[in-house]
Formats: sequence, C-alpha cells, structure tokens
Amino acid sequence: MKIRVPFFLFYPFQKQASFFIFEKRITIMKFFILTMILLFSSSTLFAQNKYFIYFKDKGENQTKYFYKSNVEKDLFNQFSAKAIERRKKNSNEEIFRYSDYPIYSDYKKTLESLGVEIVHELPWFNAVSVYVDENLVVELKQLPFITKIEKVKSLIYRDEFTFRNSKPNFFFTDKLSNKTMLNYGNSFTQLNLSSIPSVHASGIKGKNILIGLLDTGFRWREHEALQNITVIAEKDFVFGDDTTANQSGDHPSQDNHGTAILSIVGGKKDGQIYGAAFESNFILGKTEDIRTEKRIEEDNYAAAIHWMEKYGVDVISSSLGYSEFDDIAESYTYKDMNGMTTIVARAVDSAFVRGVIMVTAAGNEFNTPWKYIISPADAKYVIASGAVNTLGAIASFSSRGPTSDGRIKPDVCAMGVAVYAAFPGSPSLYSTASGTSAATPIVAGVAGLLLSHYPELNNNQVRDAMRLTASQSSKPDTVFGWGIVDAIEVISYPQIVKRAGDYYLLKSIFNSDINTSTVKLHFSTDGGKNYSQCPLSFAGSEVKYETKLPILSEDDKIRFYFTYKTKTGIEKRIPEKSSDSYSFVLKDKKVFPPSEPLNLVFDYKLFQNYPNPFNNTTRIKYDLPVSQSVSLNVYDILGRKVRTLLNNVVVSAGNQFIDWNGKNDFGAVVPSGVYFYRLETGQFTSTKKLVLLK
Repeated sequence: MKIRVPFFLFYPFQKQASFFIFEKRITIMKFFILTMILLFSSSTLFAQNKYFIYFKDKGENQTKYFYKSNVEKDLFNQFSAKAIERRKKNSNEEIFRYSDYPIYSDYKKTLESLGVEIVHELPWFNAVSVYVDENLVVELKQLPFITKIEKVKSLIYRDEFTFRNSKPNFFFTDKLSNKTMLNYGNSFTQLNLSSIPSVHASGIKGKNILIGLLDTGFRWREHEALQNITVIAEKDFVFGDDTTANQSGDHPSQDNHGTAILSIVGGKKDGQIYGAAFESNFILGKTEDIRTEKRIEEDNYAAAIHWMEKYGVDVISSSLGYSEFDDIAESYTYKDMNGMTTIVARAVDSAFVRGVIMVTAAGNEFNTPWKYIISPADAKYVIASGAVNTLGAIASFSSRGPTSDGRIKPDVCAMGVAVYAAFPGSPSLYSTASGTSAATPIVAGVAGLLLSHYPELNNNQVRDAMRLTASQSSKPDTVFGWGIVDAIEVISYPQIVKRAGDYYLLKSIFNSDINTSTVKLHFSTDGGKNYSQCPLSFAGSEVKYETKLPILSEDDKIRFYFTYKTKTGIEKRIPEKSSDSYSFVLKDKKVFPPSEPLNLVFDYKLFQNYPNPFNNTTRIKYDLPVSQSVSLNVYDILGRKVRTLLNNVVVSAGNQFIDWNGKNDFGAVVPSGVYFYRLETGQFTSTKKLVLLK
C-alpha cells in the first residue's frame, strides 16, 4: 500500500479514436462529471494499492487507422532477431499473436490523465498494473474500455534457502575431473547426480544459449565465480532500473538468493564451482522485494517474463513461487493450482507457446499444511523441479503434486540438498543451500545443454526429452514426477527435425569406444514386422550422429532402433533389449521411448472408463490417429458441465488417457450419480456414461 497525492488532468479529447471510445456509451457531460468527482475525491491524502486493469480490446475498434501490418511492423522493431527466430522455430502459426499487440495508447493516456500511475504493461493479458486509490476503483470500472479491475496479489516472502557456511572439500574420487580437465570442487556431486560432468567432457557446456533468471537480485560483478560470465541485460522490476545487485534501501540479504542461483547454473571458478551450463549467456530480472513488508508481487514476475521473451531468451528459470499472500483474503487455495488461475502460471504458459522453455521450483511446502506444489509450478507447460538429496532420495520439504486438476507434478527432480553455491559478501565466499530453488537451476542448465547441442529443437521436444529420460519415466508419480533428470540420457534421446522439407533423425551416443562408421538406423513402417536400415553419419561433434530419413508419409507410424560396433567389433543395440524400440509419427516430431510404445492407431475411439462405477478416481482412455486439439468434458445428467478435463489441448497421436478424481472445476467432490464424458476433436465426437458411487 502506498500513500500518494495524485494529480489529475482533464482527458485530452482528440478528433479521431479517443472521442469515439466514449460517444456510444456516455456523453461528454457524464465524463466531465465523473472527472470532477475524481478530482474532488482525491483532494486529500489517501492510501493506494496496486491493481490490474484489464481492457476490452487493443484499440482496433476505436480507430480506422488500426492496421495489423502497421502494428506488426512496429513489433518487429521491438523484438530481437533471436526472439523472432525462436518464435518461428516453435510455431506453425504467425510470428505475432493478437495478444502480442501493445496496450492501446489512448487507454493509457486516459488513465494517466486521471492520476493513475501505470507500473507495468502486460500485453499478453491486455492489462496494466497500476497504483490507484481504492475509492476510485468503482468509478474507473465505469469507463467503457475497462472490463475488469482486480488487486495485484503479494506473497509473504519466505527465503526458502537454508544456507550453511562451507569450505572447499574435494570429496569426489572417481577422477572424472582428470578426464574433463575441469576441477569441479564441491559442485561435483550436485552435477554428477544428473551426469552433467560427462556431458561437459564431450564439449557440451551451454554455448550460444540465453538463460533468463527471475529472482531476488544478483551480485555477479563482485564474485570470483560470476564476474566473467556474460550477462546481456539485467533489470530491476522493483525499483525500475537496470541494477539487480543490492542498492541503497534494499534488505542486506536481498540479492543472496539470486546470486546463489546464478552460480549453480552459470558459475565458473576452477577448483570451486562450475555451473550446469556455464558457457551460456544470461539475462537477469530482479522481481522480488524482501524489505520490511516482504512483498513479492505477481505483476513484477509477469512483466519480467515478457521483457525476457522479447530479448530472445531460450530458457527461463525461476526459483520462487506463490501461494500464501500478505492479505489472507487474497491468498490462493489449492484448487487454484490448476494452471489457469494465477497470473504467474498464465504468464509462464504464455511464454511457452512463444517458444521459451520454462523451468520453476516445485516449492518447499511438504512439511507445511499446504504440502502441494506452488504456482507457477502448476502451469501446464512448465518443467517443475522437485529436490532430492545426494543419494537420490526425495527431500523431506519438496512439494508434492498433483495439480488441483489432476496433472502429475513435479515434472523432474535434481539435487536440492546441500547444493554448493557462490554467496555474496566477499569475492571468494561459498556456501551450501537447500531447497527446490537449488535444484531448479540444475534442471534449467540441462535444458540449456540439450538446446546448445541441438539448437533446432523446439521447446516441446526439450520438455519431452527431460521427462521421458528421467529416472522413473515409465512410472511417474506425484513425488518425483518422471524422476531425476539425467543429462546424458536427455541428450542421447533421439530427435527429429525438419530441414528444407526433409526430415532428419538425430542421435547422440556417449561411448568413446564406438566405431563411428558403423552406426545404423533400423526402421519399420508396419509395426515391427519388417525393418529397413540406413547409415547415420558422424555430425561433427564427439557424440552426434544424424541421417536424412527416406521419403515417408507424415502420418506413418515408425518403429526404430540403432546398432553400432565398438572399435573391437562388438555389436551394440540401442535400446539393448531386442524386443524394445522407439517409435514416432513423423509430422509430430515426437519420439516415444520403449517404455511408452506408440501403438499403431488408425481410428478414433473413446473407451469406457475404468473402474466404473468408481468412488475415487477413474481413468478415461481414447485413441487418436493424428496429433490434434482435443476437448474432454464431464457433464451431469441434466447436461450441465461439471468438469473440464481437456480444453482444446493439442494431444499427440496414439493411445491416450486422462484421470478424473470426481471433482468439479472448483475442486469440490461432485455428488454420487450418473455422469457423461464427451470427447471432441475437429473430426470426431463421442460420449459415454460413467457412475460415481460413494
């Protein structure tokens, strides 16, 4: 809350669009009276809060001079070339969406003329965050171009890191550092749990990747492990400047958390620490304010993501989450952890659809009454990271899933107990830290390593590889998710890319004993009855191979495996078991692992749920012959929708399923009775009956 003396100006009516905004709804006289009321009511000091103001459109209905081509030309000048290329790579649609269009300038001018202080512009939501007197909110809602006004929520900040002083202790004994020519110091264990040193040894260190971090601040210029990293931009979303290190007025420990996080992913000091992707470039956003009020505001987070996306960021990692707020009445509940409610979750998914790989901490709530993941770990497309200890056991504090709408979270885990990190205060100070915060930059670093090795991959392919190769990918749960992330397995996972109309299959093999001229692809288009083969060529890196796929139908379901010979002539197979194979549908560019075979599906089908009747959770299975948007809803006997399970979500071809926990969209358990579930695609619709018994 702020105490401010506002200033007001009469609205500067213009000949064209501005006047048109009001002429159909209110008269000039009514607007004049409203302005005078606002002037009168603001003549004394009053308390101001921060609000989101949402607008009805982007101005296209307010002026005849609104041209899509002009707007998009201006947008091209606001985005980096890297951002444009990333968007092109990750979308079959136009580069810019309607939600990218800027906030209509006349709407902003109107607010400013009424003394409303605009803090952040959020085009993806067609909203601004503002400071405004609570007494003015009712009057502002009368403006015809405003659709909604709601408070910006503020989290009660809890520094989830547990820091402990630490001295260098070179406890690793497997001599891997002799091979890699790197001395990881105390950072070896946290990286080795995810096989990162072996990936570094193959020359994959995150080069040419831009990683964004959202945190409390970053004192990177002073510390020996950080002063040589490449930071292309930084911004303080609390004070509105370009300094993310502590400044006058900051809490003394303001930048501790962010500095440690940066070192875990990007630090570099031989004998002390190497980050997971230490050759990457970085963009830094200070979004959290931990001063006396300990407030962390949602709009800062959303604005920072939007800013980084325009710079061309490849991966964004955030290690702070949102659940408990300083106004209890404004706090989220578990039912809000559905990926669709919080501003931060929606911002994360908005960045993902624009091609950004999003990684966030699952939260440290399991030992609290909350227990579950915290937002934005509930976002649909985020990679939410849990924490494990040095032995791979789940950390006692690591938040559990699922989301309130039944999706598995966390996605993956990494070491988050006693993680070695740089600590601000002196150039050579280090400490250990525990929390899902500490695990998250390791996961983000692995994503950066994969993308640096295969820059052609889109963010869906990266996310799939991270999950499908983790330690328990065949049986994901709500404790570990898909399991502990493994960088070798992630990078070794086969990938499909398209170049100039041709499809290529990419494969990395981490085996120094390989005869590089013997690598072959064996593939089948008839479900594994007959296999053809073609060679893979060495692709210029120590571990990378590729082949152009023969001419195939984009809808073909392909099974495949690899073989190669060692330098002594021993033949190896990937995967090892002769009964196992990978599979894919060409146009989806999604490879399924042996643990998740793609059954040949030629027709649509909705199956009967099982169990049925049920009293807790039931599973609904369906088949899709091609990848497409799917909606799946549950209705009561009167035809009223009680639960949205899928809402125009793109689902890959194959055998699919989703579970329903018997709850409605508000998180309440529905009464016993007969219900109907309905599957809809663009080409198929089917409805079946289920029974809930308690």
